[in-house]
Amino acid sequence: MRTSAAVATIATVLLIGAAGPVQAAPWCAWFTGYSSNYDCSYFTFEQCLATIRGVGGYCASNVYPEPPLYPPPPHRKRPHRAYD
Repeated sequence: MRTSAAVATIATVLLIGAAGPVQAAPWCAWFTGYSSNYDCSYFTFEQCLATIRGVGGYCASNVYPEPPLYPPPPHRKRPHRAYD
């Protein structure tokens, strides 16, 4: 039982590590209307066009930067100093 759990854990780590860094999608769908939302998850222009067709909007290249590989370190509070 322990061996199969260890093998499964190692296989999962290897598969996640082999996927590589996350890349930002190059196309955004900007929806027009009351909400004016956008969705930047399209890797081809055709995917973006298929999404906005019928609901209104336009496709534009993604101007947002790629997400960082690692999250920033947590902010540590300094202890309060009492001055006499």
